Amino acid sequence: MQKEQYLYRTVYEDLRKKIQEGELRAGQKLPPEQEMSQSYGVSAITVKKALSMLAGENLIRRVRGKGSFITGEEERQESAAAQKKGQPLIGAIFEHISSSFGQELMYEMERIARQEGYRLFPCFSYGDRKLETEAIRCLTGLGVEGMLIMPAHGRHYSREILRLVLEDFPVVLVDKKMEGIAVASVRTDGEEAMRQLVRYLSQKGRKQIALVTVEEVGTSTLIERRAGFYSGMEEEGLIPCPECRLPYLNYENPFQVYGEVYREQIRQYLKAWKGSLNGIVCAEYGVALEVTAALRELACEEAIEVCCIDENYIGSGQYRLTHVKQDEKKMADCAMDLLLKKIRGEELEKENYLIPGIFREGPESRKTKMLQSG
Repeated sequence: MQKEQYLYRTVYEDLRKKIQEGELRAGQKLPPEQEMSQSYGVSAITVKKALSMLAGENLIRRVRGKGSFITGEEERQESAAAQKKGQPLIGAIFEHISSSFGQELMYEMERIARQEGYRLFPCFSYGDRKLETEAIRCLTGLGVEGMLIMPAHGRHYSREILRLVLEDFPVVLVDKKMEGIAVASVRTDGEEAMRQLVRYLSQKGRKQIALVTVEEVGTSTLIERRAGFYSGMEEEGLIPCPECRLPYLNYENPFQVYGEVYREQIRQYLKAWKGSLNGIVCAEYGVALEVTAALRELACEEAIEVCCIDENYIGSGQYRLTHVKQDEKKMADCAMDLLLKKIRGEELEKENYLIPGIFREGPESRKTKMLQSG
């Protein structure tokens, strides 16, 4: 017993000294346990005990299926602070948040986590797969109990998310799904939301309707919304006008993206087709802003009504366009409930959870109705 304890501390103290003196640097991966076992001349169990002690001091993070990595000072302080408070962590990775979507979702997740005795640790990928991967690895190193992930756009699945799923790590996807992968997903029923918007325009006598959307790049949310638009047109017996599909852009600089890149393409599209349109459905609110700006510039704002998914609820004017608002509170409640069940080891009833959106008619449309009825 004494010999085993001595060997354990020898390995631990040697590695600890190398970390403190900078011989082993932040982010550096330690050799495989079997290799260290041979180099130190000890058993694999002894090496595991030494690594466990280093992990307990936040000097390394152990990533299942990947190995052990040296932590940086900032990561150590964050992990130590969380441990000191005695609060287990739940990680959350958002692609982005804005006043039109995401803020209420994050606040509600944080409220529930705090209520359940957890601390929510949010990160952002800005639609960049590399940043998403770094965030997952950081949260894993911090020892989070589970993760809520709004996956970044991409034609191929994230290897890091797949790794979490394969290792049966508690994870729930938010706002998107991964087709064919056994992982829980909570998102708005985008197909039905788009059908509602098409029905709304059709019932107002606006039959020449077009879709303005963003290139899907494998994104389930946009795929579902596009499918909903065309199925809605079919249900109404309408022939869709040519769509305007914009290039996908990440959210590294969200305040300039739409204005600088989309505006000219939308303007050219409307110049070509405005005479054939009287209704437009936008798959995203940011796109709808650029469409309405272009219509105003071309003096055809009255002739073509625009509706969309989401709207801006911050500010005195509140919202202007008829839209379907994503029910962020219900999405957060559902996602947190599922994640907590997975953390407790409970089986989930299903994988896909679709949350109905909230249809809201724009103030100008309501005003017109009131005038007509009066």
